[in-house]
Amino acid sequence: MESGAMVIGCSCNLHKRLMGNEGEDIFNTLPEFVVGHILSLLPTKDAVRTSVLSKSWLSRWTFVNKLDLDDSVFYSSKKKTVAKKHFMNFVNRALLLTESSSLDSFSLVISNKYDACLVNTWISSILKRNVKNLRINSHFDQHLPFFVLTSRSLLALKLLEEVEIKMSSCAIRVPTAHVHFGSLKVLKLSGIVFTIDDYVKYLRLRLPVLKEFESKNCVWLNAICVTLEAPLLERVYIEDSKTTSHELRRGGIWIYAWHLAEFTYCGYGLWQHIVLSEPSVAHNASANITINLPVTRPVGLQGIQLLKQFSQVKHLKFDGSQVTTLKGVANLPVFGMMSHLELGLVTAEFLLGLLLKSPVLRTLHFKGIYSFEQELLNSGVVPGCLRATLQVVKFENFNGLEHELCLAKFLIENGGVLERMSFSLVSSQLGKSKIIEEFKKKLFSFKKSFSLAIVEFSND
Repeated sequence: MESGAMVIGCSCNLHKRLMGNEGEDIFNTLPEFVVGHILSLLPTKDAVRTSVLSKSWLSRWTFVNKLDLDDSVFYSSKKKTVAKKHFMNFVNRALLLTESSSLDSFSLVISNKYDACLVNTWISSILKRNVKNLRINSHFDQHLPFFVLTSRSLLALKLLEEVEIKMSSCAIRVPTAHVHFGSLKVLKLSGIVFTIDDYVKYLRLRLPVLKEFESKNCVWLNAICVTLEAPLLERVYIEDSKTTSHELRRGGIWIYAWHLAEFTYCGYGLWQHIVLSEPSVAHNASANITINLPVTRPVGLQGIQLLKQFSQVKHLKFDGSQVTTLKGVANLPVFGMMSHLELGLVTAEFLLGLLLKSPVLRTLHFKGIYSFEQELLNSGVVPGCLRATLQVVKFENFNGLEHELCLAKFLIENGGVLERMSFSLVSSQLGKSKIIEEFKKKLFSFKKSFSLAIVEFSND
Protein backbone atom coordinates (compact mmCIF):
# COMPACT_ATOMS: atom_id res chain seq x y z
CA MET A 1 0.00 0.00 0.00
CA GLU A 2 1.35 3.45 -0.88
CA SER A 3 2.06 5.99 1.84
CA GLY A 4 -0.71 8.25 0.55
CA ALA A 5 -3.27 5.45 0.86
CA MET A 6 -2.08 4.79 4.39
CA VAL A 7 -2.53 8.47 5.31
CA ILE A 8 -6.06 8.49 3.88
CA GLY A 9 -6.87 5.25 5.71
CA CYS A 10 -5.65 6.71 8.98
CA SER A 11 -7.64 9.88 8.33
CA CYS A 12 -10.78 7.81 7.71
CA ASN A 13 -10.32 5.96 11.02
CA LEU A 14 -9.75 9.24 12.81
CA HIS A 15 -12.82 10.63 11.09
CA LYS A 16 -14.95 7.72 12.39
CA ARG A 17 -13.62 8.02 15.94
CA LEU A 18 -14.51 11.69 15.99
CA MET A 19 -18.16 11.01 15.05
CA GLY A 20 -20.55 11.54 17.94
CA ASN A 21 -23.28 9.12 19.05
CA GLU A 22 -25.71 10.65 16.61
CA GLY A 23 -23.23 10.61 13.75
CA GLU A 24 -22.23 14.25 14.15
CA ASP A 25 -18.80 15.04 12.76
CA ILE A 26 -16.85 16.75 15.55
CA PHE A 27 -14.57 18.33 12.93
CA ASN A 28 -17.59 20.32 11.70
CA THR A 29 -17.67 22.13 15.04
CA LEU A 30 -14.03 23.19 14.83
CA PRO A 31 -13.05 26.55 13.34
CA GLU A 32 -11.40 26.26 9.92
CA PHE A 33 -8.10 27.67 11.18
CA VAL A 34 -7.94 24.90 13.83
CA VAL A 35 -8.54 22.25 11.17
CA GLY A 36 -5.89 23.94 9.05
CA HIS A 37 -3.42 23.82 11.92
CA ILE A 38 -4.08 20.10 12.43
CA LEU A 39 -3.62 19.35 8.73
CA SER A 40 -0.42 21.40 8.75
CA LEU A 41 1.13 18.66 10.85
CA LEU A 42 0.96 16.42 7.75
CA PRO A 43 3.18 16.75 4.67
CA THR A 44 1.40 19.08 2.25
CA LYS A 45 0.86 16.32 -0.30
CA ASP A 46 -0.89 14.17 2.32
CA ALA A 47 -2.95 17.11 3.61
CA VAL A 48 -4.28 17.61 0.07
CA ARG A 49 -5.21 13.93 -0.12
CA THR A 50 -7.71 14.36 2.73
CA SER A 51 -9.95 16.15 0.23
CA VAL A 52 -11.22 12.73 -0.95
CA LEU A 53 -12.75 11.92 2.45
CA SER A 54 -16.03 13.70 1.75
CA LYS A 55 -17.48 16.82 0.16
CA SER A 56 -17.01 18.74 3.40
CA TRP A 57 -13.30 17.96 3.24
CA LEU A 58 -12.77 19.20 -0.32
CA SER A 59 -11.33 22.54 0.72
CA ARG A 60 -10.28 22.06 4.33
CA TRP A 61 -6.65 21.49 3.40
CA THR A 62 -6.57 25.00 1.94
CA PHE A 63 -6.43 26.44 5.48
CA VAL A 64 -3.01 24.96 6.26
CA ASN A 65 -0.40 27.38 7.62
CA LYS A 66 2.54 25.38 6.30
CA LEU A 67 3.50 24.40 2.75
CA ASP A 68 6.31 21.96 1.95
CA LEU A 69 6.74 21.35 -1.77
CA ASP A 70 9.34 18.76 -2.76
CA ASP A 71 9.46 17.44 -6.32
CA SER A 72 11.43 14.31 -5.32
CA VAL A 73 8.20 12.91 -3.84
CA PHE A 74 6.60 13.04 -7.31
CA TYR A 75 9.56 11.61 -9.24
CA SER A 76 9.93 8.45 -7.16
CA SER A 77 7.29 6.33 -8.91
CA LYS A 78 6.47 8.09 -12.20
CA LYS A 79 8.11 8.82 -15.51
CA LYS A 80 10.05 12.06 -15.48
CA THR A 81 7.82 13.98 -17.88
CA VAL A 82 4.63 12.86 -16.11
CA ALA A 83 6.07 13.54 -12.66
CA LYS A 84 7.24 17.00 -13.71
CA LYS A 85 3.77 17.92 -14.96
CA HIS A 86 2.10 16.57 -11.83
CA PHE A 87 4.46 18.53 -9.57
CA MET A 88 3.92 21.80 -11.45
CA ASN A 89 0.15 21.34 -11.30
CA PHE A 90 0.36 20.50 -7.60
CA VAL A 91 2.40 23.61 -6.77
CA ASN A 92 0.14 25.88 -8.82
CA ARG A 93 -2.93 24.45 -7.12
CA ALA A 94 -1.43 24.71 -3.64
CA LEU A 95 -0.41 28.35 -4.12
CA LEU A 96 -3.71 29.30 -5.73
CA LEU A 97 -6.10 27.63 -3.31
CA THR A 98 -4.48 28.03 0.10
CA GLU A 99 -6.46 30.62 2.05
CA SER A 100 -3.96 31.76 4.66
CA SER A 101 -2.63 35.27 4.07
CA SER A 102 0.35 34.41 6.25
CA LEU A 103 2.33 31.19 6.51
CA ASP A 104 4.31 29.91 9.45
CA SER A 105 6.50 27.89 7.10
CA PHE A 106 7.16 27.55 3.38
CA SER A 107 9.61 25.07 1.87
CA LEU A 108 10.38 24.55 -1.82
CA VAL A 109 12.84 21.78 -2.72
CA ILE A 110 13.46 21.18 -6.43
CA SER A 111 15.91 18.68 -7.86
CA ASN A 112 14.96 19.05 -11.53
CA LYS A 113 14.99 21.82 -14.10
CA TYR A 114 11.96 24.09 -14.50
CA ASP A 115 11.24 27.22 -16.48
CA ALA A 116 12.79 30.22 -14.71
CA CYS A 117 9.68 32.35 -15.12
CA LEU A 118 7.52 29.64 -13.56
CA VAL A 119 9.78 29.26 -10.52
CA ASN A 120 9.91 33.03 -10.20
CA THR A 121 6.10 33.11 -10.16
CA TRP A 122 6.02 30.54 -7.36
CA ILE A 123 8.50 32.48 -5.26
CA SER A 124 6.78 35.81 -5.90
CA SER A 125 3.46 34.35 -4.78
CA ILE A 126 4.92 33.20 -1.49
CA LEU A 127 6.81 36.41 -0.78
CA LYS A 128 3.53 38.32 -0.90
CA ARG A 129 2.50 36.53 2.29
CA ASN A 130 3.90 37.09 5.77
CA VAL A 131 6.14 34.03 5.87
CA LYS A 132 8.00 33.30 9.10
CA ASN A 133 10.17 30.36 8.03
CA LEU A 134 11.37 30.34 4.41
CA ARG A 135 13.33 27.48 2.83
CA ILE A 136 14.29 27.27 -0.85
CA ASN A 137 16.63 24.51 -1.94
CA SER A 138 17.58 23.69 -5.51
CA HIS A 139 19.92 20.75 -6.15
CA PHE A 140 19.88 21.23 -9.91
CA ASP A 141 22.29 23.62 -11.58
CA GLN A 142 19.60 25.79 -13.15
CA HIS A 143 21.41 29.14 -13.16
CA LEU A 144 18.17 30.85 -12.28
CA PRO A 145 18.47 34.60 -11.66
CA PHE A 146 14.86 34.69 -10.49
CA PHE A 147 15.55 36.44 -7.22
CA VAL A 148 16.60 39.55 -9.09
CA LEU A 149 12.89 40.13 -9.66
CA THR A 150 11.79 39.36 -6.11
CA SER A 151 14.57 40.75 -3.93
CA ARG A 152 12.52 43.78 -2.89
CA SER A 153 9.72 41.48 -1.72
CA LEU A 154 12.24 39.36 0.18
CA LEU A 155 13.72 42.36 1.95
CA ALA A 156 10.21 43.53 2.86
CA LEU A 157 9.40 40.39 4.89
CA LYS A 158 9.79 41.79 8.39
CA LEU A 159 8.32 38.75 10.21
CA LEU A 160 10.96 36.31 8.97
CA GLU A 161 12.43 34.15 11.72
CA GLU A 162 14.33 31.53 9.71
CA VAL A 163 15.67 31.75 6.14
CA GLU A 164 17.48 29.04 4.20
CA ILE A 165 18.24 29.65 0.51
CA LYS A 166 20.49 27.11 -1.19
CA MET A 167 20.93 27.44 -4.94
CA SER A 168 23.50 26.42 -7.53
CA SER A 169 23.31 29.87 -9.07
CA CYS A 170 21.16 32.69 -7.83
CA ALA A 171 21.34 36.48 -7.96
CA ILE A 172 19.86 38.80 -5.36
CA ARG A 173 20.04 42.52 -5.93
CA VAL A 174 20.37 44.59 -2.78
CA PRO A 175 19.08 48.08 -3.59
CA THR A 176 19.83 49.66 -0.22
CA ALA A 177 22.77 50.24 2.09
CA HIS A 178 20.83 49.14 5.17
CA VAL A 179 19.00 45.83 5.62
CA HIS A 180 17.06 45.17 8.82
CA PHE A 181 15.30 41.98 9.92
CA GLY A 182 14.07 42.43 13.47
CA SER A 183 12.82 38.85 14.00
CA LEU A 184 15.37 36.80 12.06
CA LYS A 185 17.08 34.13 14.18
CA VAL A 186 18.58 31.79 11.55
CA LEU A 187 20.08 32.82 8.19
CA LYS A 188 21.58 30.19 5.86
CA LEU A 189 22.69 31.15 2.36
CA SER A 190 24.40 29.12 -0.36
CA GLY A 191 25.39 29.80 -3.98
CA ILE A 192 24.12 33.38 -4.06
CA VAL A 193 25.63 36.41 -5.76
CA PHE A 194 24.50 39.53 -3.94
CA THR A 195 24.69 42.49 -6.32
CA ILE A 196 25.12 45.78 -4.52
CA ASP A 197 24.25 48.99 -6.34
CA ASP A 198 27.29 50.97 -7.45
CA TYR A 199 26.58 53.86 -5.09
CA VAL A 200 26.36 51.46 -2.10
CA LYS A 201 29.93 50.64 -1.08
CA TYR A 202 29.27 49.75 2.54
CA LEU A 203 26.40 47.37 3.27
CA ARG A 204 24.99 47.18 6.79
CA LEU A 205 22.97 44.15 7.90
CA ARG A 206 21.13 44.76 11.17
CA LEU A 207 19.97 41.48 12.71
CA PRO A 208 19.33 42.15 16.42
CA VAL A 209 18.12 38.62 17.36
CA LEU A 210 20.11 36.51 14.88
CA LYS A 211 21.74 33.45 16.47
CA GLU A 212 22.99 31.44 13.49
CA PHE A 213 24.62 32.69 10.27
CA GLU A 214 25.78 30.42 7.44
CA SER A 215 27.26 31.46 4.09
CA LYS A 216 28.46 28.95 1.49
CA ASN A 217 30.04 30.17 -1.75
CA CYS A 218 28.28 33.52 -1.59
CA VAL A 219 29.68 36.65 -3.22
CA TRP A 220 29.02 40.30 -2.39
CA LEU A 221 29.64 42.21 -5.60
CA ASN A 222 30.69 45.89 -5.50
CA ALA A 223 30.73 46.03 -1.68
CA ILE A 224 33.92 47.23 -0.05
CA CYS A 225 32.64 46.14 3.34
CA VAL A 226 29.68 44.12 4.59
CA THR A 227 28.89 44.73 8.25
CA LEU A 228 26.95 42.09 10.16
CA GLU A 229 25.45 43.61 13.29
CA ALA A 230 24.14 40.68 15.34
CA PRO A 231 24.72 41.14 19.08
CA LEU A 232 23.14 37.74 19.95
CA LEU A 233 24.96 35.78 17.23
CA GLU A 234 26.26 32.43 18.49
CA ARG A 235 27.27 30.41 15.42
CA VAL A 236 29.04 31.52 12.22
CA TYR A 237 29.85 29.23 9.29
CA ILE A 238 31.59 30.64 6.18
CA GLU A 239 32.65 28.42 3.28
CA ASP A 240 34.42 29.34 0.03
CA SER A 241 34.94 26.01 -1.68
CA LYS A 242 34.94 27.46 -5.21
CA THR A 243 37.95 29.26 -6.62
CA THR A 244 37.08 32.81 -7.62
CA SER A 245 39.18 35.78 -8.65
CA HIS A 246 40.36 38.01 -5.85
CA GLU A 247 38.83 41.04 -7.57
CA LEU A 248 35.41 39.46 -7.34
CA ARG A 249 35.65 39.15 -3.57
CA ARG A 250 37.57 42.21 -2.63
CA GLY A 251 35.13 43.18 0.11
CA GLY A 252 35.49 42.28 3.76
CA ILE A 253 33.03 40.99 6.33
CA TRP A 254 32.94 42.72 9.70
CA ILE A 255 31.11 40.82 12.43
CA TYR A 256 29.72 42.63 15.45
CA ALA A 257 28.67 39.92 17.91
CA TRP A 258 29.06 39.59 21.66
CA HIS A 259 27.91 36.02 22.33
CA LEU A 260 29.89 34.07 19.73
CA ALA A 261 30.20 30.38 20.66
CA GLU A 262 31.32 28.74 17.40
CA PHE A 263 33.10 30.03 14.29
CA THR A 264 33.95 27.95 11.22
CA TYR A 265 35.77 28.97 8.05
CA CYS A 266 36.53 26.56 5.20
CA GLY A 267 37.91 27.57 1.82
CA TYR A 268 40.62 27.56 -0.83
CA GLY A 269 41.90 30.92 0.22
CA LEU A 270 40.87 33.95 2.21
CA TRP A 271 39.50 35.98 -0.69
CA GLN A 272 37.77 38.32 1.72
CA HIS A 273 38.88 39.69 5.07
CA ILE A 274 36.89 38.46 8.04
CA VAL A 275 37.12 40.73 11.04
CA LEU A 276 35.59 40.46 14.50
CA SER A 277 34.69 43.72 16.16
CA GLU A 278 36.66 42.60 19.23
CA PRO A 279 38.74 39.42 19.72
CA SER A 280 37.40 39.32 23.29
CA VAL A 281 33.89 38.46 22.01
CA ALA A 282 35.18 34.96 21.23
CA HIS A 283 36.61 34.25 24.68
CA ASN A 284 34.16 31.38 25.23
CA ALA A 285 34.09 30.26 21.60
CA SER A 286 35.57 27.45 19.57
CA ALA A 287 37.11 28.22 16.18
CA ASN A 288 37.46 25.81 13.25
CA ILE A 289 39.58 27.16 10.37
CA THR A 290 40.44 25.11 7.29
CA ILE A 291 42.44 26.50 4.34
CA ASN A 292 42.46 23.95 1.56
CA LEU A 293 44.94 23.43 -1.23
CA PRO A 294 45.51 24.27 -3.99
CA VAL A 295 45.48 28.03 -3.67
CA THR A 296 46.30 30.45 -6.45
CA ARG A 297 48.12 32.93 -4.25
CA PRO A 298 50.00 32.86 -0.93
CA VAL A 299 47.53 33.10 1.95
CA GLY A 300 49.90 32.63 4.86
CA LEU A 301 49.56 36.14 6.24
CA GLN A 302 45.81 36.14 5.65
CA GLY A 303 45.55 32.89 7.62
CA ILE A 304 47.55 34.38 10.48
CA GLN A 305 45.37 37.50 10.41
CA LEU A 306 42.29 35.34 10.75
CA LEU A 307 43.86 33.41 13.62
CA LYS A 308 44.54 36.70 15.38
CA GLN A 309 40.79 37.32 15.45
CA PHE A 310 40.48 34.28 17.72
CA SER A 311 43.41 34.76 20.06
CA GLN A 312 41.13 34.35 23.08
CA VAL A 313 39.27 31.17 22.13
CA LYS A 314 39.36 28.10 24.36
CA HIS A 315 39.13 25.55 21.54
CA LEU A 316 40.88 25.88 18.17
CA LYS A 317 40.90 23.56 15.18
CA PHE A 318 43.23 24.73 12.40
CA ASP A 319 44.08 22.95 9.16
CA GLY A 320 46.14 24.79 6.60
CA SER A 321 49.44 25.61 8.24
CA GLN A 322 51.19 24.28 5.12
CA VAL A 323 50.31 27.53 3.38
CA THR A 324 51.66 29.76 6.15
CA THR A 325 54.92 31.58 5.59
CA LEU A 326 57.90 31.92 7.91
CA LYS A 327 56.84 35.49 8.58
CA GLY A 328 53.38 34.24 9.39
CA VAL A 329 54.68 31.81 12.02
CA ALA A 330 56.66 34.62 13.63
CA ASN A 331 53.48 36.71 13.84
CA LEU A 332 51.32 34.12 15.58
CA PRO A 333 49.24 35.69 18.36
CA VAL A 334 49.32 34.55 21.96
CA PHE A 335 46.40 32.22 22.70
CA GLY A 336 46.19 33.02 26.38
CA MET A 337 42.99 31.06 27.09
CA MET A 338 43.25 28.11 24.70
CA SER A 339 43.07 24.71 26.38
CA HIS A 340 42.30 22.44 23.37
CA LEU A 341 44.11 22.47 20.01
CA GLU A 342 43.54 20.34 16.90
CA LEU A 343 45.83 20.67 13.89
CA GLY A 344 45.94 19.15 10.44
CA LEU A 345 49.20 18.30 8.69
CA VAL A 346 51.76 20.73 10.10
CA THR A 347 55.40 21.68 9.91
CA ALA A 348 57.47 21.21 13.05
CA GLU A 349 58.20 24.94 12.98
CA PHE A 350 54.51 25.85 12.99
CA LEU A 351 53.72 23.33 15.74
CA LEU A 352 56.51 24.55 18.00
CA GLY A 353 55.63 28.18 17.28
CA LEU A 354 52.00 27.62 18.19
CA LEU A 355 52.90 25.71 21.38
CA LEU A 356 55.11 28.61 22.45
CA LYS A 357 52.09 30.92 22.09
CA SER A 358 49.69 28.65 24.02
CA PRO A 359 50.64 28.95 27.72
CA VAL A 360 47.66 27.04 29.20
CA LEU A 361 47.17 24.32 26.58
CA ARG A 362 45.93 21.02 28.03
CA THR A 363 45.05 18.87 24.97
CA LEU A 364 46.86 18.62 21.61
CA HIS A 365 45.74 16.61 18.53
CA PHE A 366 47.46 16.75 15.15
CA LYS A 367 47.30 14.71 11.94
CA GLY A 368 50.99 14.54 11.19
CA ILE A 369 54.28 16.30 10.48
CA TYR A 370 55.13 16.82 6.82
CA SER A 371 58.23 18.99 7.30
CA PHE A 372 60.65 18.40 10.14
CA GLU A 373 63.89 20.01 11.26
CA GLN A 374 65.68 18.23 14.11
CA GLU A 375 67.58 21.34 15.16
CA LEU A 376 64.31 23.00 16.20
CA LEU A 377 63.93 20.45 19.01
CA ASN A 378 67.59 20.69 19.93
CA SER A 379 67.48 24.46 20.36
CA GLY A 380 66.68 24.18 24.05
CA VAL A 381 63.43 26.13 23.67
CA VAL A 382 60.65 24.30 25.52
CA PRO A 383 57.10 25.70 25.46
CA GLY A 384 55.76 26.61 28.88
CA CYS A 385 52.56 24.63 28.36
CA LEU A 386 54.63 21.45 27.87
CA ARG A 387 56.18 21.81 31.30
CA ALA A 388 53.12 23.06 33.19
CA THR A 389 49.72 22.29 31.58
CA LEU A 390 49.81 19.88 28.60
CA GLN A 391 48.23 16.60 29.71
CA VAL A 392 47.05 14.82 26.52
CA VAL A 393 48.77 14.45 23.13
CA LYS A 394 47.32 12.51 20.21
CA PHE A 395 49.17 11.63 16.99
CA GLU A 396 46.64 11.00 14.18
CA ASN A 397 47.47 9.23 10.90
CA PHE A 398 50.54 7.83 12.65
CA ASN A 399 53.12 6.05 10.42
CA GLY A 400 55.89 5.19 12.89
CA LEU A 401 58.43 7.36 11.05
CA GLU A 402 61.68 8.58 12.54
CA HIS A 403 60.65 12.21 12.84
CA GLU A 404 57.48 11.14 14.69
CA LEU A 405 59.69 9.30 17.16
CA CYS A 406 61.85 12.40 17.62
CA LEU A 407 58.83 14.54 18.35
CA ALA A 408 57.39 11.98 20.76
CA LYS A 409 60.75 11.88 22.56
CA PHE A 410 60.78 15.67 22.86
CA LEU A 411 57.27 15.67 24.35
CA ILE A 412 57.94 12.80 26.76
CA GLU A 413 61.24 14.14 28.08
CA ASN A 414 59.87 17.67 28.59
CA GLY A 415 56.26 16.97 29.50
CA GLY A 416 56.03 17.92 33.13
CA VAL A 417 52.37 16.95 33.60
CA LEU A 418 51.78 14.71 30.59
CA GLU A 419 49.23 12.00 31.41
CA ARG A 420 48.32 10.38 28.10
CA MET A 421 49.93 9.99 24.68
CA SER A 422 48.01 8.14 21.99
CA PHE A 423 48.86 7.12 18.45
CA SER A 424 46.11 6.55 15.88
CA LEU A 425 47.63 4.30 13.24
CA VAL A 426 47.24 5.22 9.58
CA SER A 427 46.22 1.61 8.82
CA SER A 428 45.32 -1.56 10.73
CA GLN A 429 48.13 -3.45 8.98
CA LEU A 430 50.69 -1.10 10.46
CA GLY A 431 49.78 -2.29 13.95
CA LYS A 432 51.00 -5.80 13.10
CA SER A 433 54.30 -4.69 11.59
CA LYS A 434 57.80 -4.70 13.05
CA ILE A 435 57.90 -0.93 12.58
CA ILE A 436 55.49 -0.39 15.46
CA GLU A 437 57.24 -2.94 17.67
CA GLU A 438 60.55 -1.12 17.21
CA PHE A 439 58.85 2.21 17.75
CA LYS A 440 57.36 1.03 21.05
CA LYS A 441 60.71 -0.27 22.33
CA LYS A 442 62.42 3.06 21.65
CA LEU A 443 59.48 5.06 23.00
CA PHE A 444 59.41 3.24 26.33
CA SER A 445 63.18 3.65 26.71
CA PHE A 446 62.97 7.44 26.87
CA LYS A 447 63.50 9.15 30.18
CA LYS A 448 60.20 10.52 31.43
CA SER A 449 59.90 13.81 33.27
CA PHE A 450 56.55 12.79 34.79
CA SER A 451 55.54 9.99 37.15
CA LEU A 452 52.60 8.46 35.26
CA ALA A 453 51.53 8.35 31.60
CA ILE A 454 49.24 6.17 29.50
CA VAL A 455 50.63 5.33 26.07
CA GLU A 456 48.18 3.71 23.67
CA PHE A 457 48.06 2.66 20.01
CA SER A 458 44.77 2.33 18.12
CA ASN A 459 43.39 1.98 14.60
CA ASP A 460 40.73 4.70 14.82
